[in-house]
Amino acid sequence: MKKITQPLIWFMVICGHIQAQSISSLAEFLGYELGDQFTYHHRVVDYFEYAAAVSPKVQLIRYGQTYERRPLMVAIVTDESNMSRIDQIRKNNLIKAGKEEGEIEGKALPIVWLSYNVHGDESVSTEAALSVLHTLITAEHEGASEWLKELVVVLDPCINPDGRDRYVHFYNQYGNLIPNPDPTAFEHNQPWPGGRYNHYLFDLNRDWAWQTQLESQQRMKLYKEWMPQVHIDFHEMGMNAPYYFAPAAKPFHEVITPWQKEFQHLMGRNHAKYFDQEFWLFFTKEVFDLLYPSYGDTWPTYNGAIGATYEQGGGGRGGLVVMTNTGDTLRLKDRIDHHYTSSLSTIEVSHQHRNRLLSEFQAYFEQGKNNPSAIYKSYVVKGPNHNDAATLKAFKQLLDKQGIKFGSAPARSKLYKGFDYQNNMPSSFSTGEGDIVISAYQPLSRLVQVLMEPKTLVEDSATYDLTAWALPYVYGLEAYATTERILPTETPPKVSPTEHQVLERKAVAYLSEWRDFQDVQFLAALLNEGIRVRYAELPFSLEGKEYPRGTLIILRTDNPQPDFDAKMLRIGNELAQVFSPIFTGLVDKGKDFGSSSVRFIQAPKIAILGGDGVRPTSFGALWHYFEQQLKYPVSMLNTTQLGRIDLDKYDVLVLSSGSYGKYTEDILGFVRNGGKVIAMERAISLFANAREDEQPLTQLGRDVSKAKEGEETTEDHPEASLKRYEDRRRSFLSESVEGSIFKLQLDDSHPLAFGIGSHIHLIKRNSTTYPYLSHGWNVGTFQEDSYISGFTGAKLKEKISHTLALGVENLGSGTIIYMTDSPIFRAFWHSGKLLMGNAIFLVR
Repeated sequence: MKKITQPLIWFMVICGHIQAQSISSLAEFLGYELGDQFTYHHRVVDYFEYAAAVSPKVQLIRYGQTYERRPLMVAIVTDESNMSRIDQIRKNNLIKAGKEEGEIEGKALPIVWLSYNVHGDESVSTEAALSVLHTLITAEHEGASEWLKELVVVLDPCINPDGRDRYVHFYNQYGNLIPNPDPTAFEHNQPWPGGRYNHYLFDLNRDWAWQTQLESQQRMKLYKEWMPQVHIDFHEMGMNAPYYFAPAAKPFHEVITPWQKEFQHLMGRNHAKYFDQEFWLFFTKEVFDLLYPSYGDTWPTYNGAIGATYEQGGGGRGGLVVMTNTGDTLRLKDRIDHHYTSSLSTIEVSHQHRNRLLSEFQAYFEQGKNNPSAIYKSYVVKGPNHNDAATLKAFKQLLDKQGIKFGSAPARSKLYKGFDYQNNMPSSFSTGEGDIVISAYQPLSRLVQVLMEPKTLVEDSATYDLTAWALPYVYGLEAYATTERILPTETPPKVSPTEHQVLERKAVAYLSEWRDFQDVQFLAALLNEGIRVRYAELPFSLEGKEYPRGTLIILRTDNPQPDFDAKMLRIGNELAQVFSPIFTGLVDKGKDFGSSSVRFIQAPKIAILGGDGVRPTSFGALWHYFEQQLKYPVSMLNTTQLGRIDLDKYDVLVLSSGSYGKYTEDILGFVRNGGKVIAMERAISLFANAREDEQPLTQLGRDVSKAKEGEETTEDHPEASLKRYEDRRRSFLSESVEGSIFKLQLDDSHPLAFGIGSHIHLIKRNSTTYPYLSHGWNVGTFQEDSYISGFTGAKLKEKISHTLALGVENLGSGTIIYMTDSPIFRAFWHSGKLLMGNAIFLVR
């Protein structure tokens, strides 16, 4: 049979002549047997469009596109009799989830959502998705027709098309004509950055809750419109591993219900039956836990579904065929078979328990609304008199994305007892005008608890990712959690951007306070428009108002252009930025605008280094920060070209986490000549290992992890070194940190801390410690009370006290800024974005 072209497809659909029995096989459509080569994303799209055109069982929904403009889509698959009422089935589900009012009409059906290829080079799952779709529409598998009469299946064939095509392009370019199973061959070893990540090199499987990426934002909007009962996230792992499926490993978050745990076991037993028939190896209950809320298994779980991860051995090194360490040959076709089998098994077991899925799903949300299990019944976030208005706006935007309901505090103020996030202790507080109240009495009660709880209960320390993420720390908000129920009033009205009035007389200057990342965005927009800006190093007061350090001062004398006021008005309105016209340069208290303490901000030319040795996700977070969030120009330089690049044409060089030892002289030379380097995480090691004649830098190299004088060591107690082999995975945990929250003490008089205050909470994932700088500024430090939440080993808690977190020092005529942990981690840690802005624009 000849390949069916797109125009012919539509002609046949219009004529109504295509029947299920005439549907082309995948080999006929693609021109090759599935598993003989990797399928480009556009061909996957072609097949899904073809299936929707020829089968009454399929409805295709394009829900968006990627940064590289590849389409994102899902196929809704169900029996033809259900398809005619698919909107009502979807609405019935939302009624059960408490997201819509009304009565169930007709028969309610469970929804099973299968998500494939969130990591681009874990490419087999998209190939399996093609086979699953073909099987469902042709009913070639026993029972498939019956399943679709009682279920709706949602197939997302590729969550990450940009990463997938990056991998497929690589393999098709470098793979041998006869696939080479040698794992050291080029075709099994991708160049930097690999295909795992999306365009901005983000791990989309860590972005489900935060929705910082375009793909996540669009997918979550669609997900909320369907709210499935089952969601499976398909992955691959190392090529020497077998297959992993549910039940998951510990730790399980405490909000996960007994039914959600039980169904994980039901799935596992059903899968094992089919894997055992084929003598395929698999494992369960190891490695992949259910704790961190931003995975493709946990986020759906906290939204009422049974979420699970399936992992096939192979990954980016699998290629078409590879030799494993046991001497076996693993083929792409084998990997497809495994994911195909677990996909159909999932649909089957969901069909078997369809009634229970529906009843437990509804009970999940009803319990949350009427009898929440959380210890804390209400969360209060203080209003604009205590928290920055722009920060509150960003916080509420995330709540809206999650579908979490919130409202205003009651008009009558009352004193409550609760947990004070910022001070990490019980406290009394009262509600006031503008305060936000998030009640645990709502359908998504468990999601509220997960995202807001001050301390995450970690039943097993050997977890896979972060162990703390409470939103008041993410946004740096004064907030309280209380065991008392507070009934919020209606949701606060959305505030429209303030229109700045056209002035009858010209202002001497415009002042804009420096408190939130929105202020950094405002500064970037001004500089992009050629507007010259200064900032105050010291606080001052004027016309009865106090202005903090870092306040932006935009002087008319610096900006003689005739459209100066019009530009200020337009930029302010676009960003909803509040600024004040001032008609004198004489302040009431502090330094006048002509003082040397009012510093000029030179619009910096910025470069970031990427390439071999650089952690892709760390580089990607910076790229996204500048390009998507800050909207400020940045040059991305490849480390392999560094010796041929004139770095002196840049003002700021940002080093994300990575190894830069081969480029030491180039980077040190840039600093000595007046450049500014921002070194993050592992990049600090370049300066810690600098030449001994540069004393300020070698100070960083001192090993703080060694026992301090007078401390006991294993030499004093030899038996302390004895440990069991079976505990080897946990032996390192006493000196490790699993994505925990720490409170840094700040020197708020230094420009690196402007607008933040005396402390900031950041995520710590790096267990390396550094001593205080003896020839620089120790702007951020870890103290005895720095640990807040999440798993941190006892030994690390002890040794991290009185060590460096954020530092600034000079070398030659340049500046080095040290950040031991990234303040813009995964683009969701909002409070750190201002800190990064300070480093870029204010620190000299």
